Amino acid sequence: MSQRKQPSKKSQVKTLKTQKSNTFEFGVFDLAVPQSIEEPQDLSKIRTKFIPFGNDNLFPQYLARLKRQSSTHRSVLAQKTIFTSGAKFVTNNEELRDYIHNVNADGESLRQVFKKLADDYYSFGNAYLEGVLYDGGMNLYHVDATTVRMSKNKKEAYVHPDWAKYNTMKDKLSIIPLYPEVRENRFIIQFMDYEPTFQFYGLPDYVAALEHIAVDYEIGKWNHTKFKNGFQPSAIVEISGDMGEEEAQKLVREAQKKFVGDGNNGKIMFIVKNGDTSQANVQIIKDDQEGSWIDLQRITDQNIVTAHRWQPSLSGLVSSGKMNNTGSEIRIAYDLAMTTVIKDTSDLLLNGIKTLLFDELGFLPEDLIIHYEPPISFATQIDPSKILTINEQRRMLDEDLPMLEEGDMFLTDREQIIVTRDNDADGVGDDDAGDLQVTEIDTERE
Repeated sequence: MSQRKQPSKKSQVKTLKTQKSNTFEFGVFDLAVPQSIEEPQDLSKIRTKFIPFGNDNLFPQYLARLKRQSSTHRSVLAQKTIFTSGAKFVTNNEELRDYIHNVNADGESLRQVFKKLADDYYSFGNAYLEGVLYDGGMNLYHVDATTVRMSKNKKEAYVHPDWAKYNTMKDKLSIIPLYPEVRENRFIIQFMDYEPTFQFYGLPDYVAALEHIAVDYEIGKWNHTKFKNGFQPSAIVEISGDMGEEEAQKLVREAQKKFVGDGNNGKIMFIVKNGDTSQANVQIIKDDQEGSWIDLQRITDQNIVTAHRWQPSLSGLVSSGKMNNTGSEIRIAYDLAMTTVIKDTSDLLLNGIKTLLFDELGFLPEDLIIHYEPPISFATQIDPSKILTINEQRRMLDEDLPMLEEGDMFLTDREQIIVTRDNDADGVGDDDAGDLQVTEIDTERE
């Protein structure tokens, strides 16, 4: 039986902690990152009727912790979920429209349930939808992916609220058939990301970046510890003069309040030298590791985004040598993400729901679509004066604006609008003829 190796404990990050005695010591963060994730191939050695997910059956729980710990990782997951869910569900079927606004007894809309499914799919590589049938209707519920394990025969889902306490809380276990099997009017549909050698569970895209996600969390902890404890002073100030301890403490407090603030960021060490007549001295202490930590954060962010098959510009990561990402770059990145990531996931989830709605409620698959809205539209890059006439622009601004007689032309061509013109080239014409005149059209409200 092939099993996941025991997590290795790596001392990846070291930080300094300030003690009450004002001495410093090293503290070591413990990173327990699975080195490999494998499914058992010999099912005869599995004692339970369900297939464990990870050697301790808690791999989804580990992924859930990572999601809460890494800001970059969580941000990418949220973006993928939002884009996959679209702006809204659209249908011309009035009966279906009423249904998708309220698909279960909790009052959730189909989009709310769909969004949870997408979130789980990207977070765990698996998503689960529960259906509950009743007379003439069907409730749809999202099932937390961390609570579901698959049966050996792939016909049932085992659902438990806390798999870490399964042995002492077996009475909390629910066994629900996989669709199209229905038992007691209940069933579950599994949406599974494909992974070679995996038959029962999918794996998320980012599985190759687990260590980078863990490091991202530790970098945040290190920075917080540094800020909170101020383990390394940014400067040492030597003050000369004759003063008592109480007077010296008062001086230090006033200096700290004025130059440092209430926090520990930029902590200054003060040394009062009584009886010394030398001038005050300030020694700046540089943190030589700061640049290394910045580089580590940048590399970590890049590796996380790459593992997600995501676009840096959509993640808010600024490319080297650029101040920011332009609207066109973001739109191109969005289109690429839709093509390579979002559309496949959206189709997988939506087609499963459409099949269910057709089989159980009779709604046609073509009756339901997702409307997507890009974060930045190409319309923002178009000059309205080049595609809309003056009257069209006035109508868009205010339908009550009167239309101009000469307003069926483009604003960019206004200098070519001629009110009167000579009937002949030499300026000789009828009584109404005159010199060539150009009149700019007043686009203000009349």
